[in-house]
Amino acid sequence: MADASGTPGFLGNVVRGLRGAATLRLRPRQRPAPRQAAPGPSPHDGLDAAEQAALEQLGAVDGYATRWPVRREVARSLASRQLVVIASDYVLLTEAGRRALTSGALGRD
Repeated sequence: MADASGTPGFLGNVVRGLRGAATLRLRPRQRPAPRQAAPGPSPHDGLDAAEQAALEQLGAVDGYATRWPVRREVARSLASRQLVVIASDYVLLTEAGRRALTSGALGRD
């Protein structure tokens, strides 16, 4: 409680501090403008020979493998194009990867 002198007690200071914190949160935040994503390679860009071979490896084992002996650059490139999903214990060929695999097989005649 506040004493007779008009100065707030401990509880009054806490309430006043909470009011100040609440008004700070009610003010609209200035958010930075969303960054434009850098245009990366699309899944429909041509695959190089190593990427095509890596997709064919996964295609040969029904699109799922617990070991996938490819270079890190190849794996990262295919994952960034969302052609494969790489987890800590498996690699999965996505639908887009299957389409790239079939379109690559048709285009190599």
